[in-house]
Parts: sequence; structure tokens; C-alpha cells
Amino acid sequence: MNNTLWLLLKILILTVIFFLIALIVYLFYCNCYPRRGALGEPGRDLQHASAEPHTVTGGKYPTFTPKDDPADRNNDRARKVPTGPLRGNLSPSQGSSQLLQIKNNNSGGAAGDPVVFSDFDPLGTQSGPTLTPPDMSAARAGEVLMLSFNTNVLLSTNGTTNYSLMNPTNIFPSGPTNDAAGNPLDRGLCCDQVIQYVPKIDRFVWLMQFCGTGAGCLNGINRVRIASASPQQIISSGGTSWTYWDLLSGTFNLGTTTMDYPDLAVGDDFLYFSADAVGTGLLVVRIPLSEIQNSQTINMGYTNPSDGGVAYGGHVSQNTGNEVFWAGHNSNSQLRVFSMREDSNQYFQHDVNVNSWPNGTISSIAKDGTTDWLNFLGTSFPGNAVLGLARRGDEVWLAWTASQGGGFTRAHVQIAQINTTNYTVASQWQIWNNDYAFAFPSLATNSNNEAGISLAWGGNQDWGNHAVGMLGDFIVWYPELSDTAITRWGDYVSVRRNAPNPLMYDASGYAVFKQTPPATGIRFDPYYIQFGRNSVVNPTAPIK
Repeated sequence: MNNTLWLLLKILILTVIFFLIALIVYLFYCNCYPRRGALGEPGRDLQHASAEPHTVTGGKYPTFTPKDDPADRNNDRARKVPTGPLRGNLSPSQGSSQLLQIKNNNSGGAAGDPVVFSDFDPLGTQSGPTLTPPDMSAARAGEVLMLSFNTNVLLSTNGTTNYSLMNPTNIFPSGPTNDAAGNPLDRGLCCDQVIQYVPKIDRFVWLMQFCGTGAGCLNGINRVRIASASPQQIISSGGTSWTYWDLLSGTFNLGTTTMDYPDLAVGDDFLYFSADAVGTGLLVVRIPLSEIQNSQTINMGYTNPSDGGVAYGGHVSQNTGNEVFWAGHNSNSQLRVFSMREDSNQYFQHDVNVNSWPNGTISSIAKDGTTDWLNFLGTSFPGNAVLGLARRGDEVWLAWTASQGGGFTRAHVQIAQINTTNYTVASQWQIWNNDYAFAFPSLATNSNNEAGISLAWGGNQDWGNHAVGMLGDFIVWYPELSDTAITRWGDYVSVRRNAPNPLMYDASGYAVFKQTPPATGIRFDPYYIQFGRNSVVNPTAPIK
């Protein structure tokens, strides 16, 4: 072969090599080839399901009383997080958080532009029995506020001046149901409720959980109900006119598995619903907002719960924009963060190394020296699950409860800020104090990308209580102090972005009180809190 032919052959070979490299790059970045997570994991395809709409009006249904046997309640077991390689030194990364009381609808403490409380409504509603905490959720749209606590809802249609107590079993058919062949589909309304307001479609969305068909509410098949109504519909009907969709275990191919511990979040164009597929992992479902607004059949995309085993007990990210997130722990030194973009029919996972945190038994002994308000029957559900998630620009903030240990004398809240462009830790820090425990964090961001928090606190010389604040101030505020404790403080508190003022927050919580003699036992005081920066609540006030 002469030199000219050899040169031409080499040029041809190099051309083919460069073409193949260019083709691979093109196929990857044009999404012609499946995108992959941080560890090379391919995306997983969403599965699809639909549900027909139903309507109710007039509050005409007979009262259904959920079974209230504590042994039959939804007492799940927390997932045990494995211990990973030690990273960091298991010590606080900054000073402890202060705990201050809300007084006179105003507050100080943070330099410059402190948190101010524009509304606090203690509602004094009795609830029980001892082992049934009033897991709280609240959402507001102008004059209309809905505040749920397990199977009841408080409604205000005049800007929190007055409240009326609504029983959802009078508004919706809520007793046990069977299929056409007479096989049971659920045992009736039982427990968790979650409420969101969606400004884009001007709708409240109300989620209700039903009891499973097996022995105990967390065994067998069940349903979750999602209902929708505009603020004006709620006002004109007294809260009795709704469109609703029933989502069954069979809707998501869960077999005989129960859906439990649900949550809701709102994106740009989708509503997100999550629930534990009991004993398996986290199910995440997305529903087009336009179909909810139009009260039509909803066409849903959903994940395989077995993919989300590490996210068991977790929730989905609030104020999440065009991408939703959920997360769990591969170990106490590595997170697994899941993501799903609204313009994609796939979801992805990304493993992120974090500083190690104490993952022993979550426990906190109350003021009486005996009641462990964080460790019910040794389960401490939801344990270390990632409960607080909020989208903040190119970051997602994750929050979970960690135990005492290392440099922490009490249970506390760990927070990790994850950069979603490269899935690395931008910052990791804690809400902690040597004198009391923190747990059950709920997060939301306002339109200024500030993060608000609602959480539980107590122990040592205190009972189980609730507080709110804004992350970065290292101050949380409590409205009132419990005077007794229960062995299961609860699973839920909430914080939401306010409407119509997206710079403010709406939060819900409760205190636990002894009954006034001659009555015995306890009562719960659920309450609503509205808060924000002083410059937002009092825009004419000078910033110090």
C-alpha cells in the first residue's frame, strides 16, 4: 500500500471515530437516549392510571364514626437507617437555636427584619382519645381557611373571625365500601387529612385517607380521596360542594397493600400526591392541575413504590416548580434524592454523600420523667424519614429528625441543602438545643425563596409542643405550652405559602392540655398561625 492510500485510510478511520463520538454525545444530550442519575442509574418510566370524578353538595350524608380502637389505628413502623462510613464529627455545625414565645402578635429577636405573627387562632376543640393525635394541616386563600385535624375540619370563610366545625363524613360518602361482587374496598374514613390551596387554578384540594380492609387500618386494600372546590364554592355552599376522585390500592397496582401517611404538593402544572405503600416504599403520583380545575377524569402518572424503599415515611417537596423531589437515606452518611421533571415521563435517583448524623433511637422524655412523647411503642414513626422538603431555586432543602448522640444531647433536626445542578451538598446544619428536642419538620418556601418551618419540640422540663420560624434566623416561636403529654405526639404539622400574599406563611399545630375538672383525660387545642417578615406584615415599619 502506497503512502497516499495509507494516509487516506487513516483519515477515514479518524473520521469514523469522531463521528461515533459526536453521535453518542448528541443522543445523550438530545434526550434520544435515556438520561441517567448521578451514579449512572437510568431513568424509570412512570406508570399511568385514571380516576373518574364524582360530585357532592349539601352535606346530606349520615355521620360515620371511624373506629377509634387504639390497637386498630395506623401504627406503622419506622424504617431503620443503616450506619454508613463516618463523615464529619457528629457535632453541631453552628450554635443552638433559640426558642421564644409569640406575644401580642409581634416578635423580635432576629436582627434587621424579624418574624412577625399577623394571626394566631387557638381554637380549643376537644379531641381524643389519648393515642390519637390531631395530625394537622392548613391552607388559606384570602378569607377562606381550612384547618384539618384527623377526621375533622375547621372552616373559616370570613378571614378567621369565626370558625365552624365540619365533619367530612356528612359531606362525602365515607363508610365502608364494596365492589360490584361484594368484596370490601376499604373500612371507611379513618385518619390522615392533608389540605393545599392551588392559586393557579383557584382550588382547595382536600385529601382524606380510608382504613384498610385487613386487621388494623394498615392492612389490606384501601382508598385515598382527593376533593377539589374553589373558595367561592366553599363560601356559597358552606363547605359542602366538592368534586372528588377516589384512588384505590388497585388504581396503582398495589395488590392488597394499604396506602398510608399521605402528602400533597403543588408544582407549575401538576398536583403531587405521595403515600407509603405499607411495608414497601413511597408512591409518588402526579395529576394535571387543568384536569382538577375542569372537574374531569384525571390521568395520573405514578412511580413504582419499590423504587422508593429508602424514602419510606417521607414526603414530597413543597413549592416545587417544574421539578418535584423526594428523598431517603441509604445510610446515615448518604442520601438518595429522587427527582421528576414536569416535562418528562421518567423519574431519577441521585446518591449524595452527607456528613454523618446520629441515628440511634429517637426518644424524648417529657416533664413528668416517664412519658416518651417521641417513641410510641418503640416505633418512633416516621423515624428518620425526610419529612421536610422545599424547592429553593437550584437547591432542594431536606429536613429530617435525628437522634441524640455524638455532639447532640437530644433529638434534633438535620437540614441538608442539595444543589440540584450537580447533586452535591451546598450546606448541612441543624436545629438543636441542649435543653429540648426537635422533631417532625415541615418546610415551605415563600416567593422570595426564604424557607419557613413548622416542627415539634419538647422534653426535659417541657411537654411536647409546636413552633414555627424561618430558617436562617436560628429562632423558632411557640404560641402556647402544653401542660401534659401523650405517648404519641403525632406525625404531622404543616407550613404552607400564603395566598394571596406569597411572601407569608400559614402554619398549623396544637397543644395538649388536661381536661378541666370534673372532666378527666386530655384535650387538644389545634391552632392556625400566619407569619412573615416584619417588612411584609408591616410594610411601613422601618427595618432596624
